[in-house]
Amino acid sequence: MVAAAELTSPEVESYLRRRTGVAASTTSLSWRQRLIHSRWTWLSLILILVYAATMWILMSDVARSRTAEDGTVTPGLNADALWLSAGKAWPTLAFWIVCFILVDRYKPQRVLVWFLAVAWGACAAVTGSYYVNSWVGTQMAVVDETSGVAAVRVAVFVAPFVEEASKACVVFLIAVVNRHRFSSRVSGAVIGGLAGAGFAFTENIIYYARVVVYGSYTSGAGDVMAYLDQLVWMRGVLTCFGHPLFTMMTGLGVAFAVTSRSKVVRVVAPVAGYLFAAFLHMFFNLWASVLSEEQLTPTLFAMVWLVVASVGFRLATSSVRQGRVIAARLSDYVTMGWLPPQFPAAFGRLRTRAWTVVMSLFHANVVKTWQLQTTVTELAVLRCAITAGTVDRGGLGRERELVERIDQLMASGGLVDGTGLRPVWPWKRWRPSRWTSSLRHWLLGPSSNATSASPMKYSAVDPRWGPPQ
Repeated sequence: MVAAAELTSPEVESYLRRRTGVAASTTSLSWRQRLIHSRWTWLSLILILVYAATMWILMSDVARSRTAEDGTVTPGLNADALWLSAGKAWPTLAFWIVCFILVDRYKPQRVLVWFLAVAWGACAAVTGSYYVNSWVGTQMAVVDETSGVAAVRVAVFVAPFVEEASKACVVFLIAVVNRHRFSSRVSGAVIGGLAGAGFAFTENIIYYARVVVYGSYTSGAGDVMAYLDQLVWMRGVLTCFGHPLFTMMTGLGVAFAVTSRSKVVRVVAPVAGYLFAAFLHMFFNLWASVLSEEQLTPTLFAMVWLVVASVGFRLATSSVRQGRVIAARLSDYVTMGWLPPQFPAAFGRLRTRAWTVVMSLFHANVVKTWQLQTTVTELAVLRCAITAGTVDRGGLGRERELVERIDQLMASGGLVDGTGLRPVWPWKRWRPSRWTSSLRHWLLGPSSNATSASPMKYSAVDPRWGPPQ
Protein backbone atom coordinates (compact mmCIF):
# COMPACT_ATOMS: atom_id res chain seq x y z
CA MET A 1 0.00 0.00 0.00
CA VAL A 2 1.15 3.49 -0.82
CA ALA A 3 1.12 5.90 2.05
CA ALA A 4 -1.45 8.65 1.99
CA ALA A 5 1.28 11.28 2.14
CA GLU A 6 2.89 9.88 -0.98
CA LEU A 7 -0.37 10.16 -2.92
CA THR A 8 -0.24 13.94 -2.56
CA SER A 9 3.47 14.37 -3.23
CA PRO A 10 4.41 16.28 -6.41
CA GLU A 11 6.19 13.26 -7.88
CA VAL A 12 3.24 10.93 -7.43
CA GLU A 13 0.75 13.51 -8.66
CA SER A 14 2.88 14.20 -11.73
CA TYR A 15 3.02 10.47 -12.46
CA LEU A 16 -0.74 10.08 -12.07
CA ARG A 17 -1.39 13.01 -14.39
CA ARG A 18 1.02 11.75 -17.01
CA ARG A 19 -0.50 8.27 -16.93
CA THR A 20 -4.03 9.62 -17.25
CA GLY A 21 -3.16 12.26 -19.82
CA VAL A 22 -4.18 15.25 -17.69
CA ALA A 23 -2.26 18.48 -18.17
CA ALA A 24 0.65 18.98 -15.80
CA SER A 25 0.56 21.71 -13.19
CA THR A 26 2.02 25.01 -14.45
CA THR A 27 0.84 27.37 -11.71
CA SER A 28 4.37 28.01 -10.44
CA LEU A 29 5.85 28.69 -13.90
CA SER A 30 6.09 31.97 -15.77
CA TRP A 31 4.77 32.28 -19.29
CA ARG A 32 8.29 31.90 -20.69
CA GLN A 33 8.83 28.71 -18.73
CA ARG A 34 5.45 27.41 -19.84
CA LEU A 35 6.37 28.14 -23.44
CA ILE A 36 9.68 26.30 -23.12
CA HIS A 37 8.28 23.30 -21.25
CA SER A 38 5.22 22.93 -23.48
CA ARG A 39 5.35 19.98 -25.86
CA TRP A 40 3.22 21.96 -28.29
CA THR A 41 6.00 24.50 -28.76
CA TRP A 42 8.53 21.95 -29.98
CA LEU A 43 5.98 19.92 -31.89
CA SER A 44 4.87 23.05 -33.73
CA LEU A 45 8.43 24.01 -34.65
CA ILE A 46 9.16 20.53 -35.99
CA LEU A 47 5.92 20.33 -37.96
CA ILE A 48 6.36 23.79 -39.47
CA LEU A 49 9.79 22.75 -40.75
CA VAL A 50 8.25 19.56 -42.14
CA TYR A 51 5.49 21.55 -43.84
CA ALA A 52 7.96 23.94 -45.44
CA ALA A 53 10.20 21.11 -46.67
CA THR A 54 7.37 19.01 -48.10
CA MET A 55 5.78 21.98 -49.85
CA TRP A 56 9.11 22.98 -51.39
CA ILE A 57 9.64 19.41 -52.62
CA LEU A 58 6.16 19.22 -54.11
CA MET A 59 6.31 22.59 -55.84
CA SER A 60 9.76 21.81 -57.25
CA ASP A 61 8.46 18.57 -58.71
CA VAL A 62 5.26 19.91 -60.27
CA ALA A 63 7.17 22.86 -61.77
CA ARG A 64 9.59 20.59 -63.63
CA SER A 65 8.85 19.79 -67.28
CA ARG A 66 8.81 16.13 -68.29
CA THR A 67 9.79 14.50 -71.55
CA ALA A 68 8.10 11.26 -72.58
CA GLU A 69 9.75 8.41 -74.48
CA ASP A 70 8.24 9.61 -77.76
CA GLY A 71 9.74 13.08 -77.26
CA THR A 72 6.55 14.78 -76.08
CA VAL A 73 7.25 17.50 -73.53
CA THR A 74 4.78 18.12 -70.72
CA PRO A 75 5.38 21.62 -69.33
CA GLY A 76 5.53 22.12 -65.60
CA LEU A 77 3.28 24.38 -63.55
CA ASN A 78 4.51 27.96 -63.48
CA ALA A 79 4.04 30.51 -60.72
CA ASP A 80 1.33 32.49 -62.52
CA ALA A 81 -0.81 29.40 -62.99
CA LEU A 82 -0.35 28.39 -59.35
CA TRP A 83 -1.30 31.83 -58.03
CA LEU A 84 -4.34 31.97 -60.28
CA SER A 85 -5.38 28.51 -59.12
CA ALA A 86 -4.85 29.40 -55.48
CA GLY A 87 -7.24 32.31 -55.90
CA LYS A 88 -9.84 29.90 -57.27
CA ALA A 89 -9.29 27.31 -54.52
CA TRP A 90 -9.14 29.35 -51.32
CA PRO A 91 -12.92 30.12 -51.03
CA THR A 92 -13.63 26.41 -50.62
CA LEU A 93 -11.00 26.13 -47.89
CA ALA A 94 -12.34 29.22 -46.11
CA PHE A 95 -15.88 27.82 -46.23
CA TRP A 96 -14.91 24.57 -44.55
CA ILE A 97 -12.72 26.25 -41.95
CA VAL A 98 -15.61 28.52 -40.92
CA CYS A 99 -18.04 25.58 -40.81
CA PHE A 100 -15.83 23.41 -38.62
CA ILE A 101 -14.93 26.27 -36.27
CA LEU A 102 -18.60 27.14 -35.81
CA VAL A 103 -19.44 23.52 -34.98
CA ASP A 104 -16.70 23.19 -32.35
CA ARG A 105 -17.87 25.92 -29.99
CA TYR A 106 -18.16 24.58 -26.45
CA LYS A 107 -14.54 23.52 -26.09
CA PRO A 108 -12.85 24.75 -29.25
CA GLN A 109 -9.37 23.64 -30.12
CA ARG A 110 -6.47 26.03 -29.93
CA VAL A 111 -5.83 28.06 -33.04
CA LEU A 112 -2.49 26.27 -33.19
CA VAL A 113 -4.22 22.87 -33.42
CA TRP A 114 -6.49 24.14 -36.20
CA PHE A 115 -3.47 25.46 -38.09
CA LEU A 116 -1.46 22.25 -37.67
CA ALA A 117 -4.38 20.14 -38.92
CA VAL A 118 -5.02 22.28 -42.00
CA ALA A 119 -1.32 22.68 -42.84
CA TRP A 120 -0.68 18.96 -42.46
CA GLY A 121 -3.33 18.16 -45.02
CA ALA A 122 -2.19 20.94 -47.35
CA CYS A 123 1.55 20.16 -47.21
CA ALA A 124 2.72 16.86 -45.74
CA ALA A 125 -0.28 14.68 -46.64
CA VAL A 126 -0.47 15.93 -50.24
CA THR A 127 3.25 15.48 -50.84
CA GLY A 128 3.37 11.97 -49.41
CA SER A 129 0.28 10.87 -51.33
CA TYR A 130 1.60 12.43 -54.54
CA TYR A 131 4.79 10.39 -54.56
CA VAL A 132 3.24 7.13 -53.37
CA ASN A 133 0.40 7.32 -55.90
CA SER A 134 2.86 8.16 -58.69
CA TRP A 135 5.10 5.22 -57.83
CA VAL A 136 2.19 2.77 -57.63
CA GLY A 137 0.78 4.15 -60.88
CA THR A 138 4.12 3.51 -62.58
CA GLN A 139 4.15 -0.08 -61.35
CA MET A 140 0.60 -0.64 -62.58
CA ALA A 141 1.42 0.83 -65.97
CA VAL A 142 4.16 -1.79 -66.36
CA VAL A 143 1.67 -4.59 -65.77
CA ASP A 144 -1.07 -3.19 -67.95
CA GLU A 145 -0.27 -0.41 -70.38
CA THR A 146 -3.85 -0.01 -71.60
CA SER A 147 -4.65 3.66 -71.95
CA GLY A 148 -6.43 5.00 -68.89
CA VAL A 149 -6.65 1.67 -67.04
CA ALA A 150 -3.72 2.35 -64.70
CA ALA A 151 -5.08 5.79 -63.74
CA VAL A 152 -8.49 4.37 -62.84
CA ARG A 153 -6.94 1.55 -60.85
CA VAL A 154 -4.81 3.99 -58.86
CA ALA A 155 -7.78 6.28 -58.22
CA VAL A 156 -10.02 3.44 -57.02
CA PHE A 157 -7.76 0.89 -55.35
CA VAL A 158 -4.67 2.83 -54.23
CA ALA A 159 -5.36 6.53 -53.72
CA PRO A 160 -8.15 6.10 -51.11
CA PHE A 161 -5.98 4.06 -48.74
CA VAL A 162 -2.85 6.14 -49.29
CA GLU A 163 -4.52 9.53 -49.00
CA GLU A 164 -6.66 8.66 -45.99
CA ALA A 165 -3.63 7.25 -44.18
CA SER A 166 -1.57 10.37 -44.91
CA LYS A 167 -4.35 12.69 -43.75
CA ALA A 168 -5.06 10.61 -40.65
CA CYS A 169 -1.48 10.91 -39.40
CA VAL A 170 -2.11 14.32 -37.87
CA VAL A 171 -5.25 13.04 -36.12
CA PHE A 172 -3.30 10.21 -34.49
CA LEU A 173 -0.41 12.56 -33.72
CA ILE A 174 -2.63 15.00 -31.81
CA ALA A 175 -4.27 12.10 -29.98
CA VAL A 176 -0.87 10.78 -28.88
CA VAL A 177 0.52 14.16 -27.83
CA ASN A 178 -2.60 15.24 -25.93
CA ARG A 179 -5.54 12.90 -26.20
CA HIS A 180 -7.77 15.18 -24.13
CA ARG A 181 -7.87 17.57 -27.06
CA PHE A 182 -10.56 15.14 -28.19
CA SER A 183 -13.06 16.26 -25.57
CA SER A 184 -15.97 14.90 -27.62
CA ARG A 185 -16.78 13.24 -30.92
CA VAL A 186 -17.25 16.69 -32.43
CA SER A 187 -13.59 17.48 -31.70
CA GLY A 188 -12.43 14.42 -33.63
CA ALA A 189 -14.64 15.25 -36.58
CA VAL A 190 -13.37 18.85 -36.63
CA ILE A 191 -9.67 17.90 -36.59
CA GLY A 192 -10.15 15.29 -39.31
CA GLY A 193 -12.32 17.58 -41.41
CA LEU A 194 -9.77 20.40 -41.28
CA ALA A 195 -7.01 18.05 -42.41
CA GLY A 196 -9.19 16.93 -45.31
CA ALA A 197 -10.01 20.53 -46.24
CA GLY A 198 -6.31 21.41 -46.37
CA PHE A 199 -5.61 18.37 -48.55
CA ALA A 200 -8.38 19.33 -50.97
CA PHE A 201 -7.03 22.91 -51.14
CA THR A 202 -3.59 21.92 -52.44
CA GLU A 203 -5.01 19.21 -54.66
CA ASN A 204 -7.42 21.68 -56.27
CA ILE A 205 -4.57 24.12 -56.91
CA ILE A 206 -2.63 21.46 -58.82
CA TYR A 207 -5.66 20.39 -60.86
CA TYR A 208 -6.60 23.97 -61.73
CA ALA A 209 -3.03 24.91 -62.63
CA ARG A 210 -2.74 21.94 -65.00
CA VAL A 211 -5.75 23.24 -66.93
CA VAL A 212 -4.23 26.72 -67.17
CA VAL A 213 -0.84 25.45 -68.33
CA TYR A 214 -2.38 23.03 -70.82
CA GLY A 215 -4.43 25.82 -72.36
CA SER A 216 -1.39 28.10 -72.52
CA TYR A 217 0.84 25.61 -74.37
CA THR A 218 -1.73 23.83 -76.54
CA SER A 219 -3.12 25.38 -79.70
CA GLY A 220 -6.81 24.89 -80.33
CA ALA A 221 -7.58 24.21 -76.68
CA GLY A 222 -10.66 26.43 -76.85
CA ASP A 223 -11.94 28.61 -74.03
CA VAL A 224 -9.60 27.58 -71.25
CA MET A 225 -11.07 29.91 -68.63
CA ALA A 226 -14.56 28.56 -69.26
CA TYR A 227 -13.33 25.02 -68.73
CA LEU A 228 -11.44 26.16 -65.64
CA ASP A 229 -14.60 27.72 -64.19
CA GLN A 230 -16.46 24.49 -64.91
CA LEU A 231 -13.77 22.50 -63.09
CA VAL A 232 -13.90 24.92 -60.15
CA TRP A 233 -17.66 24.49 -60.00
CA MET A 234 -17.33 20.71 -60.02
CA ARG A 235 -14.41 20.30 -57.59
CA GLY A 236 -14.80 23.45 -55.50
CA VAL A 237 -18.59 23.41 -55.07
CA LEU A 238 -20.42 20.24 -56.06
CA THR A 239 -17.87 17.72 -54.76
CA CYS A 240 -16.10 19.90 -52.21
CA PHE A 241 -17.38 17.68 -49.38
CA GLY A 242 -15.18 14.73 -50.43
CA HIS A 243 -11.91 14.95 -48.50
CA PRO A 244 -13.35 16.64 -45.37
CA LEU A 245 -16.12 14.05 -45.13
CA PHE A 246 -13.78 11.08 -45.57
CA THR A 247 -11.22 12.20 -43.00
CA MET A 248 -13.99 13.07 -40.55
CA MET A 249 -14.69 9.34 -40.30
CA THR A 250 -11.14 8.71 -39.11
CA GLY A 251 -11.40 11.58 -36.64
CA LEU A 252 -14.65 10.17 -35.29
CA GLY A 253 -13.02 6.75 -34.87
CA VAL A 254 -10.16 8.26 -32.87
CA ALA A 255 -12.61 10.31 -30.78
CA PHE A 256 -14.62 7.17 -30.00
CA ALA A 257 -11.42 5.45 -28.88
CA VAL A 258 -10.22 8.32 -26.71
CA THR A 259 -13.55 8.86 -24.93
CA SER A 260 -14.28 5.15 -24.41
CA ARG A 261 -13.39 3.06 -21.39
CA SER A 262 -13.35 -0.24 -23.28
CA LYS A 263 -9.96 -1.49 -24.49
CA VAL A 264 -11.60 -3.22 -27.42
CA VAL A 265 -13.20 0.01 -28.59
CA ARG A 266 -9.89 1.84 -28.20
CA VAL A 267 -8.25 -0.58 -30.61
CA VAL A 268 -11.09 -1.24 -33.05
CA ALA A 269 -12.60 2.25 -33.38
CA PRO A 270 -9.60 4.02 -35.04
CA VAL A 271 -9.07 1.14 -37.47
CA ALA A 272 -12.77 1.00 -38.30
CA GLY A 273 -12.88 4.76 -38.82
CA TYR A 274 -9.90 4.66 -41.18
CA LEU A 275 -11.27 1.74 -43.19
CA PHE A 276 -14.69 3.36 -43.44
CA ALA A 277 -13.07 6.57 -44.70
CA ALA A 278 -11.02 4.65 -47.27
CA PHE A 279 -14.02 2.69 -48.57
CA LEU A 280 -16.10 5.86 -48.82
CA HIS A 281 -13.26 7.43 -50.78
CA MET A 282 -13.00 4.35 -53.00
CA PHE A 283 -16.73 4.36 -53.73
CA PHE A 284 -16.67 8.06 -54.54
CA ASN A 285 -13.73 7.71 -56.97
CA LEU A 286 -15.32 4.71 -58.66
CA TRP A 287 -18.61 6.48 -58.96
CA ALA A 288 -16.94 9.63 -60.39
CA SER A 289 -14.96 7.52 -62.90
CA VAL A 290 -17.94 5.53 -64.18
CA LEU A 291 -20.64 8.19 -64.40
CA SER A 292 -20.65 10.81 -67.11
CA GLU A 293 -20.79 14.51 -66.31
CA GLU A 294 -24.51 14.66 -67.19
CA GLN A 295 -25.26 11.80 -64.79
CA LEU A 296 -22.95 13.05 -62.05
CA THR A 297 -24.74 16.28 -61.11
CA PRO A 298 -28.25 14.88 -60.45
CA THR A 299 -26.77 11.93 -58.56
CA LEU A 300 -24.83 14.35 -56.35
CA PHE A 301 -27.96 16.20 -55.31
CA ALA A 302 -30.11 13.06 -55.04
CA MET A 303 -27.78 10.93 -52.92
CA VAL A 304 -24.48 12.34 -51.76
CA TRP A 305 -25.52 15.78 -50.58
CA LEU A 306 -28.30 14.17 -48.52
CA VAL A 307 -25.63 12.13 -46.75
CA VAL A 308 -23.54 15.26 -46.21
CA ALA A 309 -26.57 17.12 -44.83
CA SER A 310 -27.35 14.27 -42.45
CA VAL A 311 -23.75 14.23 -41.19
CA GLY A 312 -23.86 18.00 -40.65
CA PHE A 313 -27.15 17.70 -38.79
CA ARG A 314 -25.68 14.96 -36.63
CA LEU A 315 -22.70 17.16 -35.74
CA ALA A 316 -25.03 20.03 -34.84
CA THR A 317 -27.14 17.84 -32.56
CA SER A 318 -23.97 16.44 -30.97
CA SER A 319 -22.88 20.00 -30.20
CA VAL A 320 -26.24 20.68 -28.52
CA ARG A 321 -25.94 17.45 -26.54
CA GLN A 322 -22.46 18.49 -25.46
CA GLY A 323 -23.96 21.64 -23.94
CA ARG A 324 -26.42 19.55 -21.92
CA VAL A 325 -23.63 17.31 -20.67
CA ILE A 326 -21.61 20.36 -19.59
CA ALA A 327 -24.60 21.74 -17.67
CA ALA A 328 -25.15 18.37 -15.97
CA ARG A 329 -21.52 18.05 -14.89
CA LEU A 330 -21.43 21.62 -13.58
CA SER A 331 -24.49 20.78 -11.50
CA ASP A 332 -22.32 18.26 -9.65
CA TYR A 333 -20.02 21.04 -8.50
CA VAL A 334 -23.01 23.22 -7.56
CA THR A 335 -24.34 20.39 -5.39
CA MET A 336 -20.97 20.08 -3.67
CA GLY A 337 -20.88 23.84 -3.11
CA TRP A 338 -17.81 24.45 -5.26
CA LEU A 339 -19.53 26.64 -7.87
CA PRO A 340 -22.40 29.18 -7.77
CA PRO A 341 -25.90 27.96 -8.73
CA GLN A 342 -26.08 30.01 -11.96
CA PHE A 343 -23.16 28.21 -13.61
CA PRO A 344 -25.06 25.34 -15.34
CA ALA A 345 -27.52 27.68 -17.06
CA ALA A 346 -24.87 30.29 -17.88
CA PHE A 347 -22.33 27.93 -19.45
CA GLY A 348 -24.58 25.21 -20.89
CA ARG A 349 -26.07 27.20 -23.78
CA LEU A 350 -24.20 28.76 -26.68
CA ARG A 351 -26.36 31.85 -27.04
CA THR A 352 -25.99 32.67 -23.35
CA ARG A 353 -22.22 32.27 -23.57
CA ALA A 354 -22.05 34.43 -26.71
CA TRP A 355 -24.21 37.15 -25.16
CA THR A 356 -22.07 37.12 -22.03
CA VAL A 357 -18.92 37.69 -24.08
CA VAL A 358 -20.57 40.59 -25.90
CA MET A 359 -21.79 42.16 -22.66
CA SER A 360 -18.36 41.83 -21.11
CA LEU A 361 -17.20 44.46 -23.60
CA PHE A 362 -19.37 46.98 -21.71
CA HIS A 363 -19.62 45.65 -18.16
CA ALA A 364 -16.51 43.52 -17.50
CA ASN A 365 -13.22 42.28 -18.93
CA VAL A 366 -13.75 40.44 -22.22
CA VAL A 367 -10.43 38.56 -22.03
CA LYS A 368 -11.11 37.32 -18.51
CA THR A 369 -14.64 36.38 -19.52
CA TRP A 370 -13.41 34.28 -22.43
CA GLN A 371 -10.82 32.61 -20.21
CA LEU A 372 -13.52 31.96 -17.62
CA GLN A 373 -15.72 30.21 -20.18
CA THR A 374 -12.89 28.01 -21.45
CA THR A 375 -11.80 27.13 -17.91
CA VAL A 376 -15.32 26.22 -16.79
CA THR A 377 -15.78 24.09 -19.92
CA GLU A 378 -12.49 22.29 -19.27
CA LEU A 379 -13.62 21.58 -15.72
CA ALA A 380 -16.93 20.15 -16.95
CA VAL A 381 -15.18 18.00 -19.58
CA LEU A 382 -12.74 16.72 -16.96
CA ARG A 383 -15.63 15.85 -14.66
CA CYS A 384 -17.33 14.02 -17.53
CA ALA A 385 -14.16 11.97 -18.14
CA ILE A 386 -13.90 11.14 -14.43
CA THR A 387 -17.52 9.96 -14.25
CA ALA A 388 -17.04 7.94 -17.47
CA GLY A 389 -13.99 6.21 -16.03
CA THR A 390 -11.44 7.38 -18.61
CA VAL A 391 -9.65 9.58 -16.04
CA ASP A 392 -8.79 8.28 -12.57
CA ARG A 393 -7.64 10.11 -9.44
CA GLY A 394 -4.91 11.75 -11.49
CA GLY A 395 -7.50 14.36 -12.48
CA LEU A 396 -8.37 15.41 -8.93
CA GLY A 397 -5.44 17.79 -8.67
CA ARG A 398 -6.40 19.37 -11.98
CA GLU A 399 -9.93 19.82 -10.64
CA ARG A 400 -8.67 21.87 -7.70
CA GLU A 401 -6.51 24.00 -9.98
CA LEU A 402 -9.41 24.75 -12.30
CA VAL A 403 -11.75 25.70 -9.45
CA GLU A 404 -9.12 28.06 -8.04
CA ARG A 405 -8.56 29.50 -11.50
CA ILE A 406 -12.30 30.12 -11.86
CA ASP A 407 -12.35 32.06 -8.58
CA GLN A 408 -9.41 34.17 -9.73
CA LEU A 409 -11.01 34.96 -13.09
CA MET A 410 -14.30 35.94 -11.46
CA ALA A 411 -12.48 38.24 -9.05
CA SER A 412 -10.43 39.86 -11.82
CA GLY A 413 -13.36 40.88 -14.04
CA GLY A 414 -14.70 37.73 -15.66
CA LEU A 415 -18.45 37.93 -16.31
CA VAL A 416 -20.41 34.79 -15.45
CA ASP A 417 -23.82 35.54 -16.96
CA GLY A 418 -24.77 38.44 -19.19
CA THR A 419 -28.50 37.68 -19.20
CA GLY A 420 -30.48 40.86 -18.61
CA LEU A 421 -27.58 43.19 -19.36
CA ARG A 422 -27.68 45.68 -22.19
CA PRO A 423 -24.94 47.60 -24.00
CA VAL A 424 -23.91 50.88 -22.38
CA TRP A 425 -22.90 53.19 -25.21
CA PRO A 426 -20.35 55.95 -24.52
CA TRP A 427 -22.61 58.81 -25.62
CA LYS A 428 -25.22 57.81 -23.01
CA ARG A 429 -22.67 58.41 -20.29
CA TRP A 430 -21.99 62.02 -21.32
CA ARG A 431 -23.30 64.78 -19.09
CA PRO A 432 -24.80 67.88 -20.66
CA SER A 433 -22.25 70.65 -20.95
CA ARG A 434 -22.74 74.32 -20.09
CA TRP A 435 -23.29 75.11 -23.78
CA THR A 436 -26.10 72.52 -24.14
CA SER A 437 -27.72 73.77 -20.91
CA SER A 438 -27.68 77.37 -22.17
CA LEU A 439 -29.12 76.29 -25.52
CA ARG A 440 -31.88 74.35 -23.79
CA HIS A 441 -32.65 77.37 -21.56
CA TRP A 442 -32.83 79.64 -24.61
CA LEU A 443 -35.11 77.27 -26.55
CA LEU A 444 -37.46 76.12 -23.77
CA GLY A 445 -37.32 79.04 -21.41
CA PRO A 446 -36.72 79.22 -17.67
CA SER A 447 -40.00 77.44 -16.86
CA SER A 448 -38.87 74.20 -18.58
CA ASN A 449 -37.60 72.82 -15.29
CA ALA A 450 -40.91 73.30 -13.59
CA THR A 451 -42.13 69.94 -14.82
CA SER A 452 -39.45 68.22 -12.83
CA ALA A 453 -40.72 69.72 -9.57
CA SER A 454 -43.19 67.77 -7.48
CA PRO A 455 -46.83 68.95 -7.97
CA MET A 456 -47.73 68.17 -4.34
CA LYS A 457 -47.71 71.06 -1.76
CA TYR A 458 -46.98 70.63 1.91
CA SER A 459 -47.84 73.03 4.75
CA ALA A 460 -45.23 74.42 7.09
CA VAL A 461 -44.44 72.45 10.19
CA ASP A 462 -45.86 73.92 13.40
CA PRO A 463 -42.94 74.45 15.83
CA ARG A 464 -45.23 73.78 18.77
CA TRP A 465 -45.62 70.19 17.71
CA GLY A 466 -43.54 67.71 19.60
CA PRO A 467 -43.45 64.21 20.91
CA PRO A 468 -46.25 63.12 23.23
CA GLN A 469 -45.69 63.79 26.94
